[in-house]
Amino acid sequence: MSDGFFIEHVIRPETPFNMPARHYHEHFEIYYLLDGERYYFIENRAYHVKKGDIVLIGKNILHKTNTTERHAHERILLLFDNDFLDKFIENSEDKDLYYCFRTEQNVFSLDPEKQLWVENLLFNIIRENKNKDILYQTYIKILIIELLIFLNRIAKSKTPFTDTDTDPIYEKISEVASYINSNYSDNLSLNRVAEIFNYSPTYLSKIFKKVTGFNFVEYKNNVRIKEASKLLLNSELNITEIASRTGYNNLTHFGRIFKKITGYSPFEYKKLKDNKLTPR
Repeated sequence: MSDGFFIEHVIRPETPFNMPARHYHEHFEIYYLLDGERYYFIENRAYHVKKGDIVLIGKNILHKTNTTERHAHERILLLFDNDFLDKFIENSEDKDLYYCFRTEQNVFSLDPEKQLWVENLLFNIIRENKNKDILYQTYIKILIIELLIFLNRIAKSKTPFTDTDTDPIYEKISEVASYINSNYSDNLSLNRVAEIFNYSPTYLSKIFKKVTGFNFVEYKNNVRIKEASKLLLNSELNITEIASRTGYNNLTHFGRIFKKITGYSPFEYKKLKDNKLTPR
């Protein structure tokens, strides 16, 4: 991220690639798949994303891409902050540019005409960012606003996502992930959750990793630490109380996991409330 904005075009060959385990952030994310296919896990659901699909990720939403049997793919990733656009549109009456990130639908399948329009716009942003001609930053903001207007109209029109996966295991693992999200403060062991969903621990561990891209403990810790981060910034609870509320009875263990995932100790992260640090 530089000045609240980042864009990247990547072509990956026939080599398996999975996103690093820890992935949620303070930015809006737009992911467009130009070619190939990916599994995209968002919060508690896995999507089979294909060419022409566009993925919208709001702030602090846990997500991860994972490889399919077809490894080669091409994508464009766009990240930006509120601050990048808010001052630019502060006098506009139409300010709800971020509605599309708040809907229940994260993935949209575009028809060929819309694919061409989105691709032309995204490559235009990439060219402007690379060439840096006069007023390029202003033009990039205009292009992103144009993209957001398009995405809001798509979201409000209920444009469907065409998911051809029919394997019931994906729905079942979504149920497991939802259970973890709802019960993260409990003593959630792999054995206990496997028993609840009538799986062997070994099988649940294997299939959970395949579907989500996370192993069981990684996912549980990410959910817990994300909730702990919110409490550190938005409550008056002390660190011991926050650790307990998010499922950690050992304060040292909580601190170690928190720093591994966020890059900060809980005490350091709490200073973000006073704008003394910025999230990594």
